[in-house]
Amino acid sequence: MRADSTNCSLTSNSYASLRLSQDPRPTHRQWKQAHYTAEQSGVAEAGRAAEAMVWHVEGKVGVITGASCALGREIAQRLTAQHRMKMACVSRKAFTTPLPVGCTPFKADISRSDDCDALLRNVKMELGPVSLLINCAGVTQNKIYLRSTDADYDAIMDTNLRGALQVTRAALRHGGLLQTQDGSVLHIGSIAGVVGNEGQVLYSASKAALTGATKSWAREYGARNIRFNVVAPGLIEGNGMATSLTEEQRQRWRDACPLKRLATVTEVADIVLAVVLCPYISSQTISVDGGLS
Repeated sequence: MRADSTNCSLTSNSYASLRLSQDPRPTHRQWKQAHYTAEQSGVAEAGRAAEAMVWHVEGKVGVITGASCALGREIAQRLTAQHRMKMACVSRKAFTTPLPVGCTPFKADISRSDDCDALLRNVKMELGPVSLLINCAGVTQNKIYLRSTDADYDAIMDTNLRGALQVTRAALRHGGLLQTQDGSVLHIGSIAGVVGNEGQVLYSASKAALTGATKSWAREYGARNIRFNVVAPGLIEGNGMATSLTEEQRQRWRDACPLKRLATVTEVADIVLAVVLCPYISSQTISVDGGLS
């Protein structure tokens, strides 16, 4: 009897040792030990493979915009506490509550290109070259399209689309992201940008545009080992758009969702970290919507 040739070398050696025994019929105990050795070898190999598939970010610098929202704070807290990153936490307004340990506050309005350029220059100077950009900044509006105005259009697009484009350009040009040859950019989109939603034509358009931009960035900078992705959640309990809706409107979302509830901040943060820490995911828009799409 011989070991399966597809097993790892340690597995083959385990079984080979049995054949050297004077008794050609190994005891049950010998077989059990051989199986255990093979299993442990497989676990070790799997562990090494998993380790190789994770982007190691300890000591690296990350920037997160919209860091004053619940999702932004959760992501920043995990990246500093669990992965020991140095995080630049960015908000348009001054932070009113203490930031997680390891986070440095920066004030900037990403709808202004000069703010973006100054922000990324300052982050690079104070913390070091940027390896990670997570853009959580965004504004929303609930209004039937024919009632929307040019001012509404500007308010939505200036932050959600222009801001995303500008802060990404600043990270590449001034933050050192292009020079790292190993980086990740993730924008928080919305399921409204994937399936649409009544009363949110402008908002949906701004978020859908992120998908096209992300796919183009991924092609332009993939050779530099920089990855670009979008995470598109549905409504998140206690965050963003959900806080601007009435309870009746939130309930309509729950009723429309197959899971009959809103996402939690923790669930969306789980996906964000999974995407940015995987070195082979790029050019993707990943929906986190409980089956809504």
